[in-house]
Amino acid sequence: MNSNRISIKFAGESGQGINTVGRMLTQSLNRLGFYTFSNREYPSLIKGGVASYQIDINDKKIYSSTKKINILCTLTEKSLHTYIYDISQNGIIIHDGKEIEFTPEEEILIQKNNIEVIYLDSKKIALEAGGIEIMANVVPLGYIWKILKQNSKILIEEVLELLKGKKIDIEAEKACILAGYNHPSYRDIMGRNINIPTTQNRKLLMSGNEALALGALAGGMRAYYAYPMTPATSIYKFLGDTANETKIVVKQAENEITAVLMALGSMYMGTRALVATSGGGFDLMTETISCAGISETPLVVILAQRIGAGTGVPTWTGSGDINTAVKGGHSDFPRCVISITDIDSAFKLIQKAYNIAEKYQIPVIILTDKQIAESIYSTDSLPPIEKIERNLNRSETRYKITENGISPRWIPQKGHTPYLHTSDEHTEKGYSTDNADEVIEMSDKRERKNQLLETEIPQPTYYGKENAQIIFVGSGSTKNAVLDAQSTGQNIGYLSYEYIQPLKTEALLKIVKSGKRVILIENNQTGQLGNLIKEKCGYEFKEKLLKYDGRPFFLDDIIDYINK
Repeated sequence: MNSNRISIKFAGESGQGINTVGRMLTQSLNRLGFYTFSNREYPSLIKGGVASYQIDINDKKIYSSTKKINILCTLTEKSLHTYIYDISQNGIIIHDGKEIEFTPEEEILIQKNNIEVIYLDSKKIALEAGGIEIMANVVPLGYIWKILKQNSKILIEEVLELLKGKKIDIEAEKACILAGYNHPSYRDIMGRNINIPTTQNRKLLMSGNEALALGALAGGMRAYYAYPMTPATSIYKFLGDTANETKIVVKQAENEITAVLMALGSMYMGTRALVATSGGGFDLMTETISCAGISETPLVVILAQRIGAGTGVPTWTGSGDINTAVKGGHSDFPRCVISITDIDSAFKLIQKAYNIAEKYQIPVIILTDKQIAESIYSTDSLPPIEKIERNLNRSETRYKITENGISPRWIPQKGHTPYLHTSDEHTEKGYSTDNADEVIEMSDKRERKNQLLETEIPQPTYYGKENAQIIFVGSGSTKNAVLDAQSTGQNIGYLSYEYIQPLKTEALLKIVKSGKRVILIENNQTGQLGNLIKEKCGYEFKEKLLKYDGRPFFLDDIIDYINK
């Protein structure tokens, strides 16, 4: 792996401020100009269990986490035992508390891999420094900053910036950071291949959900409706926190059905609206999505995936809702399904989603997953803003039969031609009908929109060198671990499916025909994207790398798989 890349993990219980201290370190490293990728794991508990926050650091752009950790900072004994087997050779353990008893297997691991174990009683250190117990989490933060050989002034400034507006004793907070930074147990352990020289260019730090929210705003979204559901909830929080500045409507509905109906009504009246949910909530929305399909009302829905049927494992990642997005809802109607891969595609593709929804008058479903939604990416800049295309066209006939399937659409308003708009099958003028010929004619008209959309969306995007003989094929966050593997010198390619419905397979079949080794990579148990590809063109993947334990693909997973 790249020797300039290191990983640091904080681990403890939910409620111990793991996320806060992780964000503090991420932001401080960003101040130095490094690229980072930060990801958190947590149980579905307010307090307790094992939670963690991992920051991967590099001098070039990174997109995923490594499984192996260079520095593990644990706040509970349980979290230490959970993650000790993930520590890399010559790694460091910083345990907040008194000495603990390792198992015989753990002792062998520590000795075999030359792991340094350091104990800090952070609460005691914080109190002795003039702070209070809640300030204890910045003590190991200061200690790690010293290991990284960085200026304490930068860390202090970034920590205080994050705590701005909170009622804290600033001088005590600074004293606790410095107490960790200057702790007498510190010794130079930089011989453990931890080396991050200071750079200059500060990056943008952003989660996938924040990028989706910003992209929606850039795309003209002016109303957001939701019922909170992990991992989509932080979109609601971000838009709610900024509503005074953006002047948009943000409304929490009593359930997912109401939320999607509000979005549908807003879009019908000409306001670009957005609704986001996860699997169970999306199931409740499918009747309304089907209504949008037959009434030809634009609609944009974000489906943030997690792992498992039912409630499943609600705070862990997966991509098992591809079938639901493509096929959910009763009977036949055209739709578009888009799968984002990182913050760049999140910002860009949600804007395209609105343009597609309004041009084709169809529901557009945007797939993300917990790994993308909640991870913090760093980037130099976001893609350019897309041109807003409303495609409004006034006419006397709302559902006019056209050659391309797209009928005239206009916004209902006083003084202009009204039109009938219901969820029944209808004639060109909107009157309900059960006449066989009219039903076929209108159904065929809608299907022509699907055929036109397929000609206009792009082929999946290829990443990598043309001479790569191993090509991974996937969608969503699987791209990121493969791209990181490429950056370590692995000559592999990745074919990224961002548009899943309609599905285009010409680029894939060209790769297959060339005789290269083609591997399906998915974060679900059955290879749902692969099955859709088989339905479309008949090609069945002979080799599949599937992961469905709630964890994302790590950089190590890719390298281990191709080198096995």
